[in-house]
Amino acid sequence: MTHRFENEYVTSNYRYISAYNELNARTSQRQQALTIFISFFVGLLAALIASHSASGLDNAHIEWILLGFPVASASFAFLNYKYELIIANIRAYLAQLEQLNDAHLTLPSYNSDIEWMINSAHARRFHDYACAILILACNSIGLSAFYVLYPVRFGLSTWVIWVVVIVAILTAFMHWMLPKFGVGKRKRVI
Repeated sequence: MTHRFENEYVTSNYRYISAYNELNARTSQRQQALTIFISFFVGLLAALIASHSASGLDNAHIEWILLGFPVASASFAFLNYKYELIIANIRAYLAQLEQLNDAHLTLPSYNSDIEWMINSAHARRFHDYACAILILACNSIGLSAFYVLYPVRFGLSTWVIWVVVIVAILTAFMHWMLPKFGVGKRKRVI
């Protein structure tokens, strides 16, 4: 039994190009999430320093600014997780298109050949590791700035400090373990 599109390479080619454009767009959005996180972090750090200069030590409600660090970290982690899921899904779709009429048996197949898949996923993991380290570093810098600028308030704000520390550790762990959560892993489609 033959299918209507069995020999329709033009249709599959357009779908492949469209999916690959979507993959590029999602990869760019993942990089933009990193830029947004860094921008948000720098803004929070600037607000922390500016509030110290503007209002003095006693009447500033600096804890609210400090709570921005876990918000930025959690948002960044969820955006990265979302984009990684989308990227893995698109690559699985591309793998199916690469296997149309057993083309992967005669042509190199970036998305369905296990060696290429493993190497590509391994390279993407370094982005996750860098994000995990960056989250820990940014939150540490934020807490350090809070300690230096507001040493008295630092001792009185243990609940805020615990929130920042716990969210930073959880979101860094989430990035570090992204491959273990099943993101980027899929069955070989043959």
